[in-house]
Amino acid sequence: MRTRPIVCLALLITLTTAGRAPAQHPSHKEEPWQIRQRIESLERQNAELRSGVISRLPATEGDLDRQEFTAMLDEPSDPRIQAAIEKYFKDQEARKQAEEELRKQEGYAVGSELSMSAQWNNGLELSSKNRDFRVHVGGRTQLDVGWFSVDRSVNSNINTPYGDGADFRRARLRVDGTMYELIDWAAEYDFVNSVRVRNQPGSPTNPGFFDEAVTAPTDLWWTFKELPIVGNLRIGNQKEAIGFEHLVSSRFLPFMERSYNQDTFYGGAFNGFAPGISVFNTYGPDELGVWQLGLYKPCNSVFAFNTGDGDYSVVGRVTRLLWYVNEGEGLLHVGVSGKQATGVSQAGVDGRILPFRTRDAIRTGLSVNWSIPASITLFGDDLQQVNSEIAAVYGPWTLQAEYLVSGYQDARTTFAGAPVGTAVYHGGYVQILKFLTADHDHYNKKTGVFERVKPTENFFLVRDDANCRCFGTGAWQVGARYDYLDLNDLGLNGGILHNATLGLNWFLNPNMRMQFNYIATYRDAPAAGDGWIQGWGMRFAHDF
Repeated sequence: MRTRPIVCLALLITLTTAGRAPAQHPSHKEEPWQIRQRIESLERQNAELRSGVISRLPATEGDLDRQEFTAMLDEPSDPRIQAAIEKYFKDQEARKQAEEELRKQEGYAVGSELSMSAQWNNGLELSSKNRDFRVHVGGRTQLDVGWFSVDRSVNSNINTPYGDGADFRRARLRVDGTMYELIDWAAEYDFVNSVRVRNQPGSPTNPGFFDEAVTAPTDLWWTFKELPIVGNLRIGNQKEAIGFEHLVSSRFLPFMERSYNQDTFYGGAFNGFAPGISVFNTYGPDELGVWQLGLYKPCNSVFAFNTGDGDYSVVGRVTRLLWYVNEGEGLLHVGVSGKQATGVSQAGVDGRILPFRTRDAIRTGLSVNWSIPASITLFGDDLQQVNSEIAAVYGPWTLQAEYLVSGYQDARTTFAGAPVGTAVYHGGYVQILKFLTADHDHYNKKTGVFERVKPTENFFLVRDDANCRCFGTGAWQVGARYDYLDLNDLGLNGGILHNATLGLNWFLNPNMRMQFNYIATYRDAPAAGDGWIQGWGMRFAHDF
């Protein structure tokens, strides 16, 4: 059977439907006679369209004649109608892709169209017609509240006792975009970092230290795209490519805080960012893998600087999707990353000093006052780290785990002390989450990590003109995580932590969420201070 008449039918129906003005929905105040009049008008319009379609058909074509088509119009569920409509839309999409490919082949002058239009793309975005220029203005805000119940033995043997409180965990403003088609850029600043400042001698106030909130850069880089061989090259302040969880944006974390590995190994002292240069790209068919390699200048502050001689780190990461179906509703991700750092030093200190320390899974107050349940500071030489990662999505279920081993050579507790060998510390976590609604986690194949959750239904609660309450649920997710850290080796002991975290996430829409966490941490201290730490936390967050 030849299908050209069916395609014509679908085309006519689609064009006539698209060309008409949208129907006016009757209001609750409309009279019954007005509704009848509207129905009669629609029936006349439908009859005219039906007559027009039939009149355009040939008397016969192959095995299909006008009489059969007339009968098909009375059976809109006829599979031939459905197949024709599906084929029409596929042809339209193929034609659109062909036109786009032709446009690329013929080329256009970059910057020839500089007028920009605005749209909402999870934030305000301005872009030129060809998207060779683009600007996104956004940011993120996270308000945290926490309550604690802590054993007296812990609070009596720790830097700062745990205390109930509230704080803005993050308050960032960001501008990013594209210029001249092939250059991406980002400039983001966090306004709620904090430092401890020493007062000037003779100060009439506190003669010791005071805490102050400061502004510090996070993402501050340029990326050159579509380069030969390497694909992309990024210069500036950026995240070192080690650890799955580390590379997931704080906007999309399933728990209020990352695991202990983040704070201890990936950059708690410098917010996880370092100035450097990196190359990265996808590989394999259908972009099933990601690789990245970078050279960085390690820092021990949030201000993206280091003046230590010979301080460099080389970091690399390779990932692979072993299984990927239905645009990420099912996937299995594996990856490995590593770091080699030489001359790790602290700015202003003549020597190679490195703090290993972590804060807990719920935090309150300024960052300089957060409780530190495990900590040790070492002098040493080269640092090596190897991290393994796995993540899986199976519909509403998500499983994620990582394990890292860190070795610090010629480790010692003082600059002039005798080295005791290579101190090997390690840690890891495993977590499982499940959506209670018809949603799933979203994976970005270009970065190899999870990204924004877009609820199937946004949250809303309104009252309409008929005094009817209309309600949307948003997306709901529950999860549990076990987290482990061991900072004991060669007598250089900073403590061992076991943590269990339970979480509930409510995604109101793609840009807003509420998180509720309960933590139970057991602290095995190097000297005194063993005991339990329990905490309840809540976060209200939005980004744009």
